[in-house]
Amino acid sequence: MTTAKSDNGEKLLNAAINSANFAEHHIKSFEYFIDTGLQNIIDSQSMIEPVILPPGIKEFKIKLGKIKIGKPDRIEVDGILRPIMPMEARLRDLTYDAPMMLTISYIADGKVIREEDALIGRMPIVIKSKFCNLYGLSDEELIAQKEDPSDPGGYFIINGTERIIITTEDLAPNNLLISKENQEGFLYSAKIFADAESIKVPHTLLLSANNLLYISFGKIKKIPILILLKALGFTNTNELFKRVGDDEYKESVLNINTMAFEIGSEKEALEYIGKSLHSMHPIETAESNIDTIFLPFLGIDKSSRNLKAEYLIYTINQLLVHARDKKEVDKDHYRNKRLHGENYNLDMLFRFIFKQVLNDAKYNFERGIKRDRIPSPQYIFISDQLTSRLVSSLATGQWVGGRVGITQHLDRRSFPSTISHLRKVESLLTSNRENYRARDLHGTHFGRFCAVETPEGGKIGLTKNIAIFAKISEDNLYEKEFIEKIKRQGVKEI
Repeated sequence: MTTAKSDNGEKLLNAAINSANFAEHHIKSFEYFIDTGLQNIIDSQSMIEPVILPPGIKEFKIKLGKIKIGKPDRIEVDGILRPIMPMEARLRDLTYDAPMMLTISYIADGKVIREEDALIGRMPIVIKSKFCNLYGLSDEELIAQKEDPSDPGGYFIINGTERIIITTEDLAPNNLLISKENQEGFLYSAKIFADAESIKVPHTLLLSANNLLYISFGKIKKIPILILLKALGFTNTNELFKRVGDDEYKESVLNINTMAFEIGSEKEALEYIGKSLHSMHPIETAESNIDTIFLPFLGIDKSSRNLKAEYLIYTINQLLVHARDKKEVDKDHYRNKRLHGENYNLDMLFRFIFKQVLNDAKYNFERGIKRDRIPSPQYIFISDQLTSRLVSSLATGQWVGGRVGITQHLDRRSFPSTISHLRKVESLLTSNRENYRARDLHGTHFGRFCAVETPEGGKIGLTKNIAIFAKISEDNLYEKEFIEKIKRQGVKEI
């Protein structure tokens, strides 16, 4: 009986190991970026409007369309284009990458006068993703290509070197984190790390020792929250008391704030905010800041002000509830954390580089017009610029925003070392700070992270390893289905 049970356990373990792809989170994240993220970046910057126009044309635009990724290939010295395999890239110190073709349309006075696909650069490809030439090969075919069938993939080959993007751990964006405040004169704060594609703005709501409520975001520093609410169009103070002041403590805080900040109209509130920025056009400046950088994940235009006011009322209520009960949000709970892989990091990098490429494309087009000709799309998009910047960042690990160490050389000392490295998670907290609570083993790590594997010294607890059979869920995977379900339960849009 004991032998039979142990045999079954061994079979079950072997089946689990054989079905697991230890680099799946790297591969899936990269595939999502190529399938969805790249096109989202193109669509967000889809129009170039040159200042210098071709003669006889009143309006001219360059429209960016669909982007397509090919399979890794190589143009040899004799001009022959052929597929390339990872082992050849390793041996010849090449970058394993594929061409990116973008549909470019010239629109003159509302009519498309030219449309063609242009090579805008080459994208390094993750090994064993569906864009890799090894994808779908059997063990025998992999061996024929000089590849180890047990190799999990999930890494790039940059100039012949195997590099991985390290999965990073950060606080969840667009999430409310309430804690005791260390600033002198303030009791509690509520922080929101607002993130909407290219717009990333931290927001801080503060409750002072004398029960005044302030908010800071962007260049706007410590303005009264009630004034911001009125600038958003929520001028009914009685309604605010009805929805937030449901006990003696919260009612007294609201009373203190309404007496301290006597601004009645929406226009006066906008002027107050604009003047705090020392603007010559206070109302326009205030409106621009409120619409674009205040809670951008709720919208970046005037129509979103009502929704932003509703969310601000919710945050006021939550801040006062936690202050009243002397509680904090546990930011080390893993529901308040997110893991960032290839999609997040490549999106940030590509978005930054692509803006520079578009500026160069606009300049190249206008330079061609000065020479009395309409340049071709391939002329204005110089593919080497995008390619070299992508390869440089992946080769060095130096990223946008001064971040370093985003990529590392893949550890090949042994197979377990390789798996461990592929499943490593690095916190964005600096290792020279104490951060005692962030280093602790948290109850929510169970089943998600290895409770033992972490380095000694400065990085202890900040560097972790994903548990062998743990999987990383995709962001917003069931968002549409969830929204439909809560609507059927009677939840209405604001």
